[in-house]
Amino acid sequence: MNKKNHLIGILGVIQTPFDNDGQIDRISHTRLIEDALEAGADGFLVPAIASENAFLTFEEKVGLAAHTHEVIQNRVPIIWGAGSPDPHEILKVAEAAVESGADGLLVAVPPDLYADQASIPIFFERLSKGTPVPLMIQDWEPGGSGMKLETILQLVERVPTFRFLKIETLPAGPKYTQVLKATNGNLQVSGGWAVPQMIEALDRGVHAMIPECSMIRVYKAIDRLHRSGDRPAAREIIDQLLPILAFTNQDLDTSIRFFKRLLVRKGIFSTANTRLKSPDFDAHSVSIAEELIDRYLSLEEIVGKRLS
Repeated sequence: MNKKNHLIGILGVIQTPFDNDGQIDRISHTRLIEDALEAGADGFLVPAIASENAFLTFEEKVGLAAHTHEVIQNRVPIIWGAGSPDPHEILKVAEAAVESGADGLLVAVPPDLYADQASIPIFFERLSKGTPVPLMIQDWEPGGSGMKLETILQLVERVPTFRFLKIETLPAGPKYTQVLKATNGNLQVSGGWAVPQMIEALDRGVHAMIPECSMIRVYKAIDRLHRSGDRPAAREIIDQLLPILAFTNQDLDTSIRFFKRLLVRKGIFSTANTRLKSPDFDAHSVSIAEELIDRYLSLEEIVGKRLS
């Protein structure tokens, strides 16, 4: 992977571990990063929506990203997540990102701007003037079509720091192709929430997928097999993963809760505590989640033996 150009492969969103007092657990955070590196992660995004960004203070966001740099020591690229629609706070995060040597800054399109798409390039133009960090723009509208292609091309023209686009819209597949074709593959395109359609994304030439970190080993195996030309083997593995993704992709909170439980089972997180406001799993959801965790751990073991 060339850090100066495209980020290729699997980039992991680092989840945020909390201790029994609700504070960030740095030891578990370190274990997660090291495990994901061992699993072959090609880079990291921290913090992001799956990191419970909405429930972190500014100091916690910056602290988590800075701690990630301390652990990784330039082994792979790190994209910081701004996690705010407020330009002032984004610039404060960007300043800290520059000081830490971040490879990029993820900023989501403010949701209210989707209704007035002419305002999107203006927002990012102003933002880019305040920071030299390469921008990863997150097109996050999982229930809608997100930015128009015309808007994306305007961003390419008008925002000199725009290097990466994370597409999380409905449907994602055709949009990957439209953007890659219209930009001649010069804009790095990643997928995230549409990870159940990972084979389609790779077929279409997406540069990277950005899932959470707990299943990196299996995602990386799929990515390696597909990029090496063994699409049937990649397809076979993801087919085994789909029942898990069907459960986790019901909604974001279900995803966060499930993957924290998985990380506890793997001995990486000390607790599955979250700061989410929604109700925790009931007894039936817990039972299904545990069955699916068993399924995943077996799959990870099989994949590891197959590729060793």
